[in-house]
Amino acid sequence: MKKIILMMSLLLLFAVSCGGSKEFSVDVDGKGKIPSFELKELNSNKTVNAEKLMNNGKKTLFIVAAEWCPHCKEELPEVQRFYDANKDKINVVVVFSNSQTDLGKTRTYVKDNEYTFPAYYDESGSIARGFAVEGFPYNLKINNGKVEEKLELPVDFDSLTASFAK
Repeated sequence: MKKIILMMSLLLLFAVSCGGSKEFSVDVDGKGKIPSFELKELNSNKTVNAEKLMNNGKKTLFIVAAEWCPHCKEELPEVQRFYDANKDKINVVVVFSNSQTDLGKTRTYVKDNEYTFPAYYDESGSIARGFAVEGFPYNLKINNGKVEEKLELPVDFDSLTASFAK
């Protein structure tokens, strides 16, 4: 009887912990289509549909980053500069991972660095899993709702400008 109760408790715990996020998979190398999934805005907790956001007639710079990542700390000021110069022509979507951090630390990092680009938080890790992110930062160029290319690291203002001019 105790084993049954323990098994039921574990099953319930697993179901509850997985229930908050919709799993998906994107074929990045095959230039896959961006599926419908929700992005949670970093500061407001509002959600937006990623498929609609990245299929609105503008090209999209899509980044998965982490507030503790040294390469992200080098890259994100360049992304901010690129966003400031192109925000009317290009979508910039920066998703901060929950890997080895939390929402509070991430919000503080974005605020302290005065980043104004659209920032989102991957609370469940489903976005990092869906894009098969193996390291940070992870950068994609998306066009018409499809992955166009994985951007070589590191990116800076000039390389982003050249890539999005194509």
